[in-house]
Amino acid sequence: MATLLEQIKGIIEELKILQTNPASYRDQNDDFPLPRMIDAGNGGSIIVSREIDNAIAAVSDQLMSADPTLAPKFTLVEWKALVRRAFGPALAMIDLDVDPAKNAETVLVEIRMVLGKQVSGQGVREFAFGCTLFGNTAVQPFVIGPVRFESRLDWLARKRHDGAVSAVTSRRVEQAWSGKHLRKRKLSFDSISETDILDAVCSCAFVCSVATSGLAAEAGREKALTVARLATAAIALLWKTPAQALEGMNLIFDRRLHSQKALTYIPGKGVLAGARLSHMPHGPWMKDGQWESEFSRYSDHFGVAGKLLEYVVNPTGNVPRPKMMNTLTQALLWFHEGCRETVTLMAIVKYSAALDALACGGKSRGIRRLINARLNIQDNAPIRPNGPNLKQVVEEIYSDGRSRTIHGTHSKLGQDWTRTRGLAEQFARLCLISCIEWAAKNPSSDYPSQLSQ
Repeated sequence: MATLLEQIKGIIEELKILQTNPASYRDQNDDFPLPRMIDAGNGGSIIVSREIDNAIAAVSDQLMSADPTLAPKFTLVEWKALVRRAFGPALAMIDLDVDPAKNAETVLVEIRMVLGKQVSGQGVREFAFGCTLFGNTAVQPFVIGPVRFESRLDWLARKRHDGAVSAVTSRRVEQAWSGKHLRKRKLSFDSISETDILDAVCSCAFVCSVATSGLAAEAGREKALTVARLATAAIALLWKTPAQALEGMNLIFDRRLHSQKALTYIPGKGVLAGARLSHMPHGPWMKDGQWESEFSRYSDHFGVAGKLLEYVVNPTGNVPRPKMMNTLTQALLWFHEGCRETVTLMAIVKYSAALDALACGGKSRGIRRLINARLNIQDNAPIRPNGPNLKQVVEEIYSDGRSRTIHGTHSKLGQDWTRTRGLAEQFARLCLISCIEWAAKNPSSDYPSQLSQ
């Protein structure tokens, strides 16, 4: 593989060739319909070829590979765009008649300086998503690590106090949420902000906010969405059937309520379309003050959940107990995906993955050891009166449900697997709760294998 300097030297040599050849040379073998241009600063630009663009992408990859701290802070697309922008002013400052090798050194120094400023300049961002959380809206704001849930009116008041939302926009948004028709505003930054708020929160009664630091915009947004989803999963774990609770706990970014219709035709009969809602319009109903009581009661649970969410958005990964946080995070992520899954066998696969993560990849035997340790159920013990024993159930979940599905050897795809899905959900839920509780009671342990002991 060519070194960075060799790649940059090739870019400079190709750029010099472009200066002395017609546009037809630049455009040959390039199906991009417009000239490729890089902003050179001060209103100028540089026309480049596909070869130069490809070489810049290669430089971008090498720079990221050489510095592992960059990968958590930027998406690949963001980083490549950043490197490409850095090339413009750097290429504009050199004299193409100078030795290309010497120019390459100059360009590399300039690029590193610009990128260094960009990396260190990624400050604090707060992302906000409309959220349907509980059926009642009289819920006090609460925080799980970097994630804050609050009613939309509390959120609006907080952003008004922070200076992020103007008094006019705050007043008009509140009027819109109360059902009043708004007069059209003159186009301005403030009017666009108002429209964005109304679109992002929509009819949701709650707002989920996530604070990040040191992450680029897109990387920050993706991680904010991830921890917001994980936070709803951590909340749903308190219900006996988390998948049912999560039916109404949604980020509007992910799911908007709509009617689902399916046409059915039976020969010789007239049948109308069947319709249903895509999901519940809100989460479980609770009495006023009930959630605050539950949140306090399960403070240890949410304390550990907050730590693992902080682990996800941390730009360096330098957090206490990174191994334990990594294991719990991956298990909760698989559990969330299992709850959201619409295909029953795929849900079993994902719940099994959650159990396997907690068992440190120990497969069915490891999952049984985990259940032995955390739930105090032995292999030969029936899971219910006159029911199958633990070993039989784990084999049904992991071997029949998960492995045969993944390996394409399932011979019973047409059967109804909802009962097995329910078992998988319950064991994944109980093991997650117990492991989080264990982690809370053993704050110095960073050995996930101890969860099975």
